[in-house]
Amino acid sequence: MKLILGDSVDKLKELDDNSIDSIVTDPPYGLSFMGKKWDYDVPSQEIFEECLRVLKPGGHLLSFAGSRTYHRMAVRVEDAGFEIRDQIMWIYGSGFPKSLNIGKGIDKQGGNSLGKEVADLVKKTRLKMGLSTIQLAELGKFYGKTNHGGTVSNWETGRGNITPEQFNKLIEILNLENNPIIETKREVLGKIKTNLTVMQNIGIGNITGEVEVTKGNSEWEGWGTALKPAHEPIVMARKPLSEKTVVNNVLEWGTGGINIDESRITTNDTLGGGATKGSVLAIDGFDRPWMHDEEKMKEFSDKMKEKVEHAQTLGRFPSNIILDKEAGKILDEQTGQLKSGDMPGKYKGWGKNGIYGSTDNELEQTYYGDKGGASRFFYCPKTSKTDRNEGLEDFKGKQIGTYNAHSSDLEIYGGSSLGAASMSGNNKMPQPKQNFHPTVKPTDLMLYLIRLVTPKGGTTLDPFMGSGSTGKAAVRGGFDFIGIEREKEYIEIAEARIQYEIDNPYSEEKEERIKINKNSNKFF
Repeated sequence: MKLILGDSVDKLKELDDNSIDSIVTDPPYGLSFMGKKWDYDVPSQEIFEECLRVLKPGGHLLSFAGSRTYHRMAVRVEDAGFEIRDQIMWIYGSGFPKSLNIGKGIDKQGGNSLGKEVADLVKKTRLKMGLSTIQLAELGKFYGKTNHGGTVSNWETGRGNITPEQFNKLIEILNLENNPIIETKREVLGKIKTNLTVMQNIGIGNITGEVEVTKGNSEWEGWGTALKPAHEPIVMARKPLSEKTVVNNVLEWGTGGINIDESRITTNDTLGGGATKGSVLAIDGFDRPWMHDEEKMKEFSDKMKEKVEHAQTLGRFPSNIILDKEAGKILDEQTGQLKSGDMPGKYKGWGKNGIYGSTDNELEQTYYGDKGGASRFFYCPKTSKTDRNEGLEDFKGKQIGTYNAHSSDLEIYGGSSLGAASMSGNNKMPQPKQNFHPTVKPTDLMLYLIRLVTPKGGTTLDPFMGSGSTGKAAVRGGFDFIGIEREKEYIEIAEARIQYEIDNPYSEEKEERIKINKNSNKFF
């Protein structure tokens, strides 16, 4: 177990060649999230080249990415020398849309001008961001007849007309989509009670209260600028093999394969068909050409039955889609209870004279259907409200998020212009969070990904450790871990969370912490 403070560009160079079994990481997405400087771009090709160097041949890289910038991440991974093997999709049902209501915006600006209140906010925000009128005009391509800055100046003084497209772009650049001043007092159709479920994996809970339902009369009513976020793609790549075959590479390095059985989706149903482990023609100890022998055929039949029955208890084959609890619930509500049909199957074995396909010695096996919602086909990691802050009881909380924050803050910090104050009917500021890292992933999700591509007891690396979810998961699963983090305030959180996992082992079977008698080695 090793946690390293510093920039990945430099610290990766200190690791030995071919020393890491897998890399599982949640790096910057290049979205400038919450104005964080570390999120200005996706990791460079140089960093991924270093990841390639330290990985053992056949070692896998699993890297989260943003839906808008996945292509940049994947191209840099591939250009670094990795083979792109697949894309895993983590789908969640609790995302919150960060979308400007264009109809509301037009109502607020009075049709073709910003209006004094909005114009003052635009100017104040522009100056706070250190932008001149010319720079802002260049960013939005707000080109005037003479000089570009004059267009923005006219808007800020209420003299110039602005189109819906320009207004939309202006508010997006200044990150004012959900600022209360941008919202407008429109025709109130009524009020509804709300129970806004936010990301359970970060432990915020529910926000309840009443929300006004309003509607304007603009032709742009109902138009917006963004979709509800509901997925994050994961680049699945592999370092090229050093041996001629995967089998030989696994025997040489212990890497190159995917741990299918340890990653199966558990079920209480009796399965068959796709859940069967192994080929019926590849059972050890049998020489297929003499399967026409009745005694040997009986032995083969018994062996096959035993193998199939064992396979039926393993669970479903893992897929490249992962759902969170909320997404699974939504999917099941849409599909309802489904039942797969029973499927009787017959296997025509090796017949007389070693000829395959003969009707002699036909074996029968009935596969039974199962029932449930459609989410049963996908892994749905469990989440815990305590997961985010375990081990941080002594840390001083940090208050992040204000009434003027974006809707994404509502999911992460509990504060938003939409927001925690107006929905709950109070004026309390967001509560401080001990773990104030903005992109914390669930421990169970990270452990599932580690198990998928890491040999038992192997070493997994996270070059963008953040608050330590990958390290916490590695400890829980019995893996060794190396984490690199540039920000000191985050590595301190990671250290505490990982140490808590070491001191308080978690039983996955019982889904609870194991109580340890810390005085067991003391004598009185």
